[in-house]
Amino acid sequence: MKYLFFGGILIAANLSAVSTSAQTLTLSSENVVTILPNSSMTVDGLEFSPSYAFAITGPNTISKSDIPVVVNDNSSINRVYVASTALSGFTGTITFAYADDELNDIPEADLVLETETAEGIWTNHPATVDKTNNTLSYAFADALEFTRITASSADASLTIVEIAANDFVKVYPNPTTDKLIIVSKNLQKSILYNVSGQKVLESDRNELNVSELPTGVYVLHTTNNQNQLSTFKIIKK
Repeated sequence: MKYLFFGGILIAANLSAVSTSAQTLTLSSENVVTILPNSSMTVDGLEFSPSYAFAITGPNTISKSDIPVVVNDNSSINRVYVASTALSGFTGTITFAYADDELNDIPEADLVLETETAEGIWTNHPATVDKTNNTLSYAFADALEFTRITASSADASLTIVEIAANDFVKVYPNPTTDKLIIVSKNLQKSILYNVSGQKVLESDRNELNVSELPTGVYVLHTTNNQNQLSTFKIIKK
C-alpha cells in the first residue's frame, strides 16, 4: 500500500489500482481516496469540497452520463454523475457544472440539485445558480449519501411522490403528528428515511412512533414476508 498526497487529497492505494481522468475516477478493491478539509477534488465538472475529511473507498467508479433521469413525467438535464457504490458521509459543498446545451429546455433560474440514495430516493436541494460559470452549488450541513447526482427544474423535480396504497399494505394517518399505523397481514419490516436518505426508524411492528421526529417529509419502506416492497411519502406535522 502506498500513500500519496496531492493538494489536499490523500491516496492510499496501489497506483495500478487507481485510475483518474477528466471523465472518471476508478478505485479498485481496498483502495481509498480521502479529500481533506479546505481542499477539493473535481471529477469531470463535479467538485467535492468537504467540511471534514471525506473518504471514497473502492471498489467504486464515479462517471458522467448524458442520459437524463426520468421520473414519472419529469426529467433531469442531460448530465448525470453516477457512483457505482453509494458515497456516504459527505458534508460540505458540492459544485455541479453544466453546459448550456445540456439543460433539456429547463431555464437556468429554475435549476435545483438532485441526489439519489442507494434506496432510489431522490431529493432536491435549492442550490445557488451561477449563470456566468454554469454551476450549481449547495452546502450540505447534514451527512449526505448518494449514488447519482443531477439537476432538474424546481417545478418538475425527481423527488419521490407517494405511491398509492396497494393490496399489500396501507398506511394512516398521513399527514401525522405522533404515530403511523401500518395495515398489512404479513408485515415483515418497516423503515422510515428522512429526505437525506438516512434511516431514522425501523420496526417489525404495525405502529411507528414518529412524535419525536422533526416536522417534514419522510419516505416509508415496508416489506412483507414475500419480500414485496411498498413505498410511501409521509408528512410529519
